[in-house]
Amino acid sequence: MRCKMQAMLALVAGSLAAGAAQARTIVVRPGSSIQQAVDTAAPGDRVVVRAGTYHETAAPYAVQITKSGIHLIAAGRVVLEQASGQTSGIWVSPPDSLHPTDVEQPPCGISGARLANIEVRGFTVQGFPGYGMYLACVDGFRIVGNTARRNDTYAIFPVRSSHGRMTRNTGESTLTDACLYVGQDDDITVNHNKATDCEIGLQIENSTHIRMRDNLAMGNTAGMIVDILNGRQVTVVSDNVVSGNRLIDNNRPNSAPEGEDTHDIQPGIGLVIDGAQRTTVTDNLFRGNQLAGMTIVPFCLERANVCSGGPPPDILPDPNDNRVVHNRFQGNKVDVIFLPGTGQGNCFARNVPRTLTASGPLPACTPR
Repeated sequence: MRCKMQAMLALVAGSLAAGAAQARTIVVRPGSSIQQAVDTAAPGDRVVVRAGTYHETAAPYAVQITKSGIHLIAAGRVVLEQASGQTSGIWVSPPDSLHPTDVEQPPCGISGARLANIEVRGFTVQGFPGYGMYLACVDGFRIVGNTARRNDTYAIFPVRSSHGRMTRNTGESTLTDACLYVGQDDDITVNHNKATDCEIGLQIENSTHIRMRDNLAMGNTAGMIVDILNGRQVTVVSDNVVSGNRLIDNNRPNSAPEGEDTHDIQPGIGLVIDGAQRTTVTDNLFRGNQLAGMTIVPFCLERANVCSGGPPPDILPDPNDNRVVHNRFQGNKVDVIFLPGTGQGNCFARNVPRTLTASGPLPACTPR
């Protein structure tokens, strides 16, 4: 039995070594095409892009990745700029979701098509009217050290994805939506990023087991939103952790045109918890937000058209069991706006100052 087991382990080790030996590094230099290199790459390959400014000719996306195991790495300062009417910068999805009718409901979320083991590192992606970076249906990804600026809709946007990390990225200057967004995802770490001059700095939407920690959201319309929306493929937002973030001076005037979902966001809130379940909010700094440090509100607060006069929404609309513990509040107009509707189990403990300015009494947490 031992000999058979040793032989099996040797076979597995040999297979892994063979796979590693086959992986290549493909180098792209200024004047060459990143897309052509990605098309040439096989799973496991590294596409290393040398410093320079790149204008790709592909459409509607500058660079698109539709296969697993691709590692797209910038060596030096690599700038990818919009050209030829492209709508988005770097687009990662299975082939069935290259042209979704609704980008927040990609076909791969229903078909089950998936990609795995994707890395995008070190790029500056700017000037696209849609998305700086878009990932759909990717299990196992790393988005590290990128800057996405002046992309009108979203800066960085993984949807229907899991087991990922977004770290040391900078999102800047969106017009209609979030710098760094996590939507309909599970098990994602979002840490040590900076979000500034966006409609929403950081967002967790219809997602579970997200760890959003040690980020800076400063100078946005809203600093961070943890929310639920109806009519999505995933119908819950729960069991997320918001910790160690700095939510500072999020008072930027709303830039979303009339008709956009975000047009009604009121400037001046550090964190919005909207219909979320079991969110842990701990060790954050809320400072200088001119409407409120944070709010806890129900989905139906300003959505009478959805919540009455028709079939009920396909979600739990009221916030439940959200814990706000050991945070610092400084220089906000009001520290907390607490309007939970019929939500239960929301509580506050050990925050500074001890007595928060609030819209009403704040329930205390009981020991667990």
